[in-house]
Amino acid sequence: MKKITLLLLTICNVLLFAQSNRDSDVTAPKAERKPVVYKYPTKAFVTLQDYYNEFNAQNLINPRIYGQTPFLTDNVTSQQFDAGNSTYTANAADDFKVPANKIWNITAVNVNGYLPSGNYPTAYNVTFYSNSGTNLPGTVIRTETVTLASGSSSPSLPLATTLSLTEGTYWISVQAVMDLSNGQWFWSTYNDAGTLSRPFAWKNPGGGFGSTCSTTWNTASICIAGQLKDLQFSLDGTESAGCKVFTGRILTTDPTHSPRINRNGVHSVCGTAKAYPGDFGSGNFHYKTYSLQNTSATPDCVTLILKNADPDAAKQVHLVAYTGSFNPANISQNYLGDIGNSSLSGTAETMSVTIPGNTTIVLVATEPVANTVFTADFTITVLSANCGTLLKTVDSPKGAVNVYPNPTTGVLFVNGMQPKQANVFDVSGKLIPTKVEGNKIDTQKLPKGNYILKMEDKEGKSTTTKFIKK
Repeated sequence: MKKITLLLLTICNVLLFAQSNRDSDVTAPKAERKPVVYKYPTKAFVTLQDYYNEFNAQNLINPRIYGQTPFLTDNVTSQQFDAGNSTYTANAADDFKVPANKIWNITAVNVNGYLPSGNYPTAYNVTFYSNSGTNLPGTVIRTETVTLASGSSSPSLPLATTLSLTEGTYWISVQAVMDLSNGQWFWSTYNDAGTLSRPFAWKNPGGGFGSTCSTTWNTASICIAGQLKDLQFSLDGTESAGCKVFTGRILTTDPTHSPRINRNGVHSVCGTAKAYPGDFGSGNFHYKTYSLQNTSATPDCVTLILKNADPDAAKQVHLVAYTGSFNPANISQNYLGDIGNSSLSGTAETMSVTIPGNTTIVLVATEPVANTVFTADFTITVLSANCGTLLKTVDSPKGAVNVYPNPTTGVLFVNGMQPKQANVFDVSGKLIPTKVEGNKIDTQKLPKGNYILKMEDKEGKSTTTKFIKK
């Protein structure tokens, strides 16, 4: 009983110490500030956020994409201590949410903190987590130690590289790195009637504070009485919106391929080529294809968000990207990348690939379980910093007819139909005579450029697509 009382007193003393008023003897003297002249935007903007972004850019101010900095504060310890006091090392974390069909490109983290006495911390651990199934910090997305030129109790912490997060809930932990002999840092919270999304989480792995929250995260109110609130922080960066959205549903009448691609859980990312993960299984796997063309000469990194709205978790959709064309008889041919995991029950899965300049990629949405009967649509949202140069060149929810290689230097092969005739038009609408043999279309005599191809089979069914001649 004596041990429990001492542990409770330890926690209470720390909290009371954290809640005391900060004195002026540990406050740095204020330097004389010169008048600042700001540049104000002169053009009209659709939204207030657009105005703020332009103002920040003109005045070299980091744009803020998220913030929760209320006025009424409390404080909680979140610090990595020296080895001799490691049992008191603790972490605090709070959640934030990236809106649907958005990407947040985070460049810095700002926190409001409190130091009763001692030295200002010059280093902080910054860690981003996914959201766990119990709405607590889950898997580590990125962790890094940010070292400051001079100490601060309420620092702005620039990330080494921009962190891009797609829609969803995430957690952030900020932890001062400082020996106990130099002081103790506290992360400011606030007291209000409600919380912003979920209350902050806390843990003390070494158990020095005697809390029930030791090696695992838990809601702060369970760890420390009265701490059912949020932490004060903000995020700097930019927000990207969706350029294009493909909507479809895989049908049992759609074309099939066999085998299917192995889902190895690795999401493709720009800048790092993903090796083809191998074939898997056998059966007739139905699919739909969509094509995306980069009309610029500059390579473009695009992010693809797949969301399958079917509520049945057994009904899944997978996404693979191919350069130029997709060959269902050889699914490794022209492989560019894949999403790693299937989307199910409304969950969003994300991948990113680089589209070379003046190149078309084919997106293949496929069923991992043969002959699945879906009851809801899926969406593929395309995000890019260069939306104006992206063109939806093919949207084939039923016929799944495509041509390859695209771009081509000579012969185009047609997949999904046997054309009886084919007409090629240039960008001005001029008809150009074209030779067709079976599923081959001869384009060798065409000059370089973008073209429209209209094909018709012997039953009178027609389809139109686009291709690039190199």
